[in-house]
Amino acid sequence: MSTQTNPQTTDQSSLSQQLWEMILGFQVSQLIHVAAMLGLADVLKDGPKSCEDLAQAVGAHPRMLYRVLRMLASVGIFAEQEDGRFNLTPLATYLQTDVPGSVRGTAMLYGEEWFWRPYGALLHTVQTGETAFPHVFGMGLFDYVAQHPEASELFNRGMTTATRRSTVAILAAYDFSGIGTLVDVGGGHGALITALLQAHPTMRGILFDLPHVVAGARRVIEAEGVVDRCALVAGSHLEAVPCGGDVYLLKSIIDGEDDAHATVILQNCRRAMADRGRLVLVDWVIPPGNAPSRTKVSDITMLVMVGGVVRTEAEFRALFAAAGFRLTAIVPTAAQYSILEGVPV
Repeated sequence: MSTQTNPQTTDQSSLSQQLWEMILGFQVSQLIHVAAMLGLADVLKDGPKSCEDLAQAVGAHPRMLYRVLRMLASVGIFAEQEDGRFNLTPLATYLQTDVPGSVRGTAMLYGEEWFWRPYGALLHTVQTGETAFPHVFGMGLFDYVAQHPEASELFNRGMTTATRRSTVAILAAYDFSGIGTLVDVGGGHGALITALLQAHPTMRGILFDLPHVVAGARRVIEAEGVVDRCALVAGSHLEAVPCGGDVYLLKSIIDGEDDAHATVILQNCRRAMADRGRLVLVDWVIPPGNAPSRTKVSDITMLVMVGGVVRTEAEFRALFAAAGFRLTAIVPTAAQYSILEGVPV
């Protein structure tokens, strides 16, 4: 007797399995975090190695490390050979430290307990409207990283990783030529402004960020050979920003703020610039419709971590207007970001 399969039952099983895989996504994220923290991809760049040799190189327990590597190999990150040694795969290549497109810094950051615990309080945020991070830790994210040097290092490394991955796309999408002085507001350790100064030898720059961030940026600016054209200024963009810039550049700053604080920051930029100045935001823009978009995931990160908002085009237009700017262009890039240009009204 033949057995017939009910198509509806098959579809239901497939959808259930799809949802199941989504639920378990945090497990893979933690496995990748472990691989990044141990620097496994860097050790393997010279060729395959046994689990015992890897464990000795990175300071791990051989049997436990094997079980992690076996699981990662099952999703295409590393591969186990017939002789039991592990090697890099195309995916694992990007867990190396210094390769173009590296995501090691991001993997290290997102797997840290202080970074993922606020996601566990998402229900609290949805029910109360309160940002999860201060609910969990009793202080805001930036106060936390300022008080915890190891967290600060990982946070800045993760942000630098994200910026470096998108820098080529940003420079290719927007014309930064002819700028006399560019002020990088909230510029972190200077990954973007150094690339801009290197690409435009007549440009001068001002990197502006919190004191503990600027202290860490100096070595980057010096190493990249642009220290003679880049001033480092410490302060809070919620209070004021340096005057005298022709262009005020803010990458991934406004998405970390609610509308009230975002308006204050942009108003501070407006007060600091001349009437012919320009505002340039490098930010995510949420597209309309139900299609998957990384920007929608990033919006939830902003929600739980800092109470920020990833905005739609209409929301950006309203924000610009409230701060005294007119949104003149939205330029897509080959990365996830868009470049939003504004001029004083």
